[in-house]
Amino acid sequence: MVEAFTETLHDLVHSYPEFAPVFVFLCIAISSITFVMSLDLLLFSGAMIAVYFESFTPFLLACYLGTFFCGQVDYWIGRLVGRPLLQHKRIAKLLPQQRLDQVQGFFHKYGAMTFIVGRFIPFGFRLAMFIGAGIFKFHYIRFVLTDLVASFVWTTCVFTLFYHFGANTEQIKEKWIYLLPVIALAGIIYLFIRLKRKRYAISTNDHIANKDSFSSSVPDDEP
Repeated sequence: MVEAFTETLHDLVHSYPEFAPVFVFLCIAISSITFVMSLDLLLFSGAMIAVYFESFTPFLLACYLGTFFCGQVDYWIGRLVGRPLLQHKRIAKLLPQQRLDQVQGFFHKYGAMTFIVGRFIPFGFRLAMFIGAGIFKFHYIRFVLTDLVASFVWTTCVFTLFYHFGANTEQIKEKWIYLLPVIALAGIIYLFIRLKRKRYAISTNDHIANKDSFSSSVPDDEP
C-alpha cells in the first residue's frame, strides 16, 4: 500500500508539475486520518521530488503546513472521539495504553515542551502525543502556539536532511564503502548495550523476586 501510494504521488507530480507542492501537502494532510502512512516517509518523498525542481521552498512550505495540519486533526480526533476510538483493535495496537500513559507523564513533567521534543521521537510517539493531547484535553491555544514552532523546527531539519541526501546521492554512493565499517561498529555497540541492559534487568528482577520470596518465608515473631 505504501509503495502504491508513493508511485501515485510521483505519477501526479510528473503529470502536473505545477501542482506538485499541492499534491505533497494533500498527501501529508490525508495521512492524518488514515493512520497508515509514515510522516517521515512522506517528508522523504516530498524532499526527493523537490530535488528535481528549481526551488525547494514551495515543497518545504507544503511539508510544514501539512505537518502542522496533521497535528491539528489528530488533536481533535483525540478530543472528540479519542476514548471510543481506542476500543478498535487496530487503533489500540497503534496507541497502547502504556504509550498514552507515557505521553501523559511527559505532559505533566514538561508541559508544552513535549510537542517540540516529541516531534523528533518516531515509532508512534508523535501520533500518541497528538491524540493523547486531545484525550487529556491539553489547553488548545498553548498546543497550537507550541506546535507552530515545533512543526517548523522538525520539518525544516528533516526536510533539509532528506533534500541534501537526494541532491548528493552520487557523492554518497562513492563514499558509502567508507561508511559501512562505521555503521557496522555502531550496530555492534548498540546490540552490546541492549544485551547488557537486558541482562541487568533480568538479574535485578531475579534479585527482587528472591528477596520477596525470602521475606515471605520468614515467620512473623509471635508475641
